[in-house]
Amino acid sequence: MGPPAEVLANRYRLTSLIAGGGMGQVWRGHDTLLDRPVAVKVLRDQFAADAVFRTRFRAEAQHAALLTHPHIVAVFDYGEVPAGPGAAPLAYLVMELVEGESLADVLARERRLTPARVVDVVRQAAAGLAAAHAAGVVHRDIKPANLLVTPQGTVKLTDFGIARSAASAAVTGTGQIIGTAHYFSPEQAAGGQATPASDVYALGAVAYECLTGRRPFEAESPVQIAVMHIRDEPVPLPASVPPGVRALVVRAMAKDPAARFPDGRALHEAAARSAAGMPTEPGRPGATAVLPVPGPGTRPLPAVAASPSGRRRLPRGLVPVLAGMAAVLIAVVLAVFLLPGGSDRPSGGTTPTGTAPAGIDVVAADHLGRPVRDVQADLIGRGLRVEVVPVEVADVPAGAVTAVEPVGTLAPGDLVRLSYAVPPVAVPAPVDQGGGEDEESEEREEKRKEEEEKERKEEQKEREAQQKEAEQQRDDEEDEGDDEGGG
Repeated sequence: MGPPAEVLANRYRLTSLIAGGGMGQVWRGHDTLLDRPVAVKVLRDQFAADAVFRTRFRAEAQHAALLTHPHIVAVFDYGEVPAGPGAAPLAYLVMELVEGESLADVLARERRLTPARVVDVVRQAAAGLAAAHAAGVVHRDIKPANLLVTPQGTVKLTDFGIARSAASAAVTGTGQIIGTAHYFSPEQAAGGQATPASDVYALGAVAYECLTGRRPFEAESPVQIAVMHIRDEPVPLPASVPPGVRALVVRAMAKDPAARFPDGRALHEAAARSAAGMPTEPGRPGATAVLPVPGPGTRPLPAVAASPSGRRRLPRGLVPVLAGMAAVLIAVVLAVFLLPGGSDRPSGGTTPTGTAPAGIDVVAADHLGRPVRDVQADLIGRGLRVEVVPVEVADVPAGAVTAVEPVGTLAPGDLVRLSYAVPPVAVPAPVDQGGGEDEESEEREEKRKEEEEKERKEEQKEREAQQKEAEQQRDDEEDEGDDEGGG
């Protein structure tokens, strides 16, 4: 796809190529009418040539243009420039120019982010999703490449219009799914309709990648990855991830949409609560504590004067006050030790300075039959480590917990293994349609018979030829005898 005209639609001057992808190219441009920098995305010819796609894309671009939020890239304009006879029009989308880089570029450079940064990214991105979901718009293609990060750390969502239009025309002529299978929700992977909870799952998958440095699932083909989203559980997050952050990601990536945060607003609120308890990132200014200034009713204590001998003397008016305080203190101590129950103090004369961490009770009956994601989030939130193990079971709902071990009173940090049901893989029984080994045997037998028949015919022909030759020889001999007799 070559560069479009230097000035698009007699208004947008394209200066340099920013990025290119499967859907089109993004150019840095300048709006000559409003005198402002813009980003212009030009659709590739194969999409612009599809009238149905252009209609859907135009409608979705109009919806995206209605979204005004600090964490959403603003859409300014959409247009189609007529081309020559028989050529597809040039369809383009004009957007806010965001100075910065995509989260995909950040991960390519840093590989992993700290939990505090991940929660901050989720919080901001979820705020943008909350505005979109409130307007009835589902992104459908949340991934690191569609999250832009400014030098100040602001996160903005992009590609709303193109993502929804591509999802509306989900399959191309070759049967290839448009989108990124690594972040598909299970319902999208199964061909179902995307909902706000689908965006929540995708953002949870992005958070997982930021924390671990790898995507939740990897396979050789998008189809295999989609199946893994439906059936498999990702490798547990590292032990260094705080329990609150772990529970946030686990719930966002629940297989069942009903078990996730229902939309961007709920995820944003949960991420904001997690961020409130996170340590301040190095290099970022933290909160400054201001010491209180004495108010009008506060009087400084009088200075303590020193005696000629070097010993400090208390002010004369302070002595009665201290004597009264001492009397009150003595009365309190006597009450503690003399009143009933006052002697119930720790033996040994020492007062405990701390309390040993309480055990965590795990009861199997409380968790069996529940969605594995819910149980996993609960146990992690209580301070335990969790390993999930899929077990093929036919008579238990998919995703339901079938076993919990160990049970009883566990210590914080202990590992609990959750077994959960997955539907058995249906292996079709072999159907005798003349195939398989029987067919091969019949073919071999048929071929053997044909070869034997061929050999028999060749032998027959050879015998017939020999017989004919012998008869001819006898005739010749008889003719020679007749000639001699006649002579």
